[in-house]
Amino acid sequence: MRLLLKRNFWIILLLDLLLLSSCYYLAYWLRFDGALAPAVRKMIMSTILPLLGIKITCFVFFDLYNGMWRYAGIKDLVNVIKASVSGSSLFVVYLATFYHFSGISRGVLLADAVLTIVFIGGIRLLIRLYYQRDEYFFDDIIFWRKHRKESTKVLIIGTGYLAVSLLREVRDQRKLNYRVVGFVDPSQKNKGMKIHGVPILGAPEDIPQLVRYFGIENILIADPGLKPKDIADIIESCDGLGVRFKVIPSLSEMIVNDVADNLRDIKVEDLLEREPVSLDMQPVKDEIEGRTVLITGAGGSIGSELARQIHTFNPRRLVLLDNAETPLYRIDVELQSKGGPVEVIPCIGDVRSRRGLERIFQKYRPQFVYHAAAYKHVPMMEFSPLDAVNNNIIGTFKLASVACRYHVSKFVLISTDKAVRPTSVMGTTKRVAEMVVQSLNGNGTRFVVVRFGNVLGSNGSVVPLFQKQIASGGPVTVTHPEVTRYFMTIPEAVMLVLQAGSIGKGGELFLLDMGKPVKILDLARNMIRLAGLVPDRDIKIEFTGLRPGEKLHEELLIEGEGVLDTAYDKIKVCSHADGFDEKLLYEAIEQFSLLLKDSGDNEAALEVLRKLVPAFQRNEDERSSKIGASKRQLSAARYVILETEETVH
Repeated sequence: MRLLLKRNFWIILLLDLLLLSSCYYLAYWLRFDGALAPAVRKMIMSTILPLLGIKITCFVFFDLYNGMWRYAGIKDLVNVIKASVSGSSLFVVYLATFYHFSGISRGVLLADAVLTIVFIGGIRLLIRLYYQRDEYFFDDIIFWRKHRKESTKVLIIGTGYLAVSLLREVRDQRKLNYRVVGFVDPSQKNKGMKIHGVPILGAPEDIPQLVRYFGIENILIADPGLKPKDIADIIESCDGLGVRFKVIPSLSEMIVNDVADNLRDIKVEDLLEREPVSLDMQPVKDEIEGRTVLITGAGGSIGSELARQIHTFNPRRLVLLDNAETPLYRIDVELQSKGGPVEVIPCIGDVRSRRGLERIFQKYRPQFVYHAAAYKHVPMMEFSPLDAVNNNIIGTFKLASVACRYHVSKFVLISTDKAVRPTSVMGTTKRVAEMVVQSLNGNGTRFVVVRFGNVLGSNGSVVPLFQKQIASGGPVTVTHPEVTRYFMTIPEAVMLVLQAGSIGKGGELFLLDMGKPVKILDLARNMIRLAGLVPDRDIKIEFTGLRPGEKLHEELLIEGEGVLDTAYDKIKVCSHADGFDEKLLYEAIEQFSLLLKDSGDNEAALEVLRKLVPAFQRNEDERSSKIGASKRQLSAARYVILETEETVH
């Protein structure tokens, strides 16, 4: 019944009736060389209606009116053949039953069957060709020069299903204004062959020559087998050619839209030589579902992503704590819009306020705490040591103490690679924060530390900084030509934090596998290339010198700590972290509290930090030593602009 309500059904039905009638008449016309006697005409008229009824019934049976012929394929054409042969066979049976073939030429029946397949299949093929036509077919004949000039010439890397689908989508979507010149085959097996009329021009090493010869403007990467290093090599080989790159993302990113709609610019993370993180998150869900979770620093890069991922595990209540109103508002609105059974509670507050923490814990009784609140920018903390101590150490101590008092089941501290052999105030305060929670483990609350490196695309990250510098014409500022950093995307970092937290029994210090360290200079050059520009020609790279507190190379552990495997390849655990004196730790906390209350002496705070963390060797390089009083008074915004990395909370 629904079929009868479709307008396209009636259009195709009327067209089929016309074609079937024409085929039947044409079969007789061909058989008798155009000389149709009155008796023959009478036979045609007496049998045409049964023929139409039988064949249309077969067409309906074989679903010829349910398909979308703009997407017709081999299977649909096979159904046309089946329906046509079945209809012709049943018509033969009808004639044999009621006419005993009297006055009927068998050659007519054969011709009719063949013509039916050709006409019915042909019209459906034409429908598909109309909708999936090469957008340049007619233009190449009539307006050849115009479109050759205006269309963007593209090269597709890949020859698999994804690349073929991309070709079809590009041809179908006029808005893209792409003209596919050819394919590049990474396997190097099919050079010289064609896909839907488009030639396979060569292998990846031929790309620079192809770009020059054909005037390629865009390269579309549609081969999921290409490794980040392969992509980086291709981009580097096209240095100076002014070509832009786009990539088809993973299948999970493409589920909703067409292939062409998912074309995007290559991201820096596409070039990282690391395997994507894929974990079984069921243990995390089992632990969190139906319980109350508190996240500190919930408006920040890590904290907000923690909130997003934890929200998917359906906790009973999700308490978001942050002292910054606007980012907290944004994540609250985002989570509230998702709906569901989770009660999302935004709380303006500060981990340095014990009284405020007491009110929150007393009211909501969180069972799990994820502590992501911290001062994190290395250069800024060099000018405010006592503020870093207050937030990162005293704040952690107060939060952890309150968590113990209210019998929190598990407390996860988000730490940083800057805590290893620290050269900065920020890194040292985070190491002391690790000591604080480790010292409190065993008081009814399980404390777990997760240590990892830099994350891409976060507030203060090197990536958005470089993007702004490139957009403004440069220069791109790099602190040192040899500086390296570990990098991870925010979602995968948080995923690993949650996984590590779920397997923690209390007292562990987990390390996340960050992959290979990335040379910041190489990162800057690749980002310039991704913008279609040439490093050191179009965009200059300037070296500004290591900033106060900055290391040349970061590390996740110190010698002697030892690393043990866990059930997850990307998560390791320290068998024993560098030891510390608990008595000295709490004496230091008392000293910090007195300094904050009374003198506010930064130098005194630094001395206490050095005693507490003997490995702390403050980086007083030439640049920092020359900073005068005027520079010390520069605004925080200045250092955000100069920030070339994000130190994880």
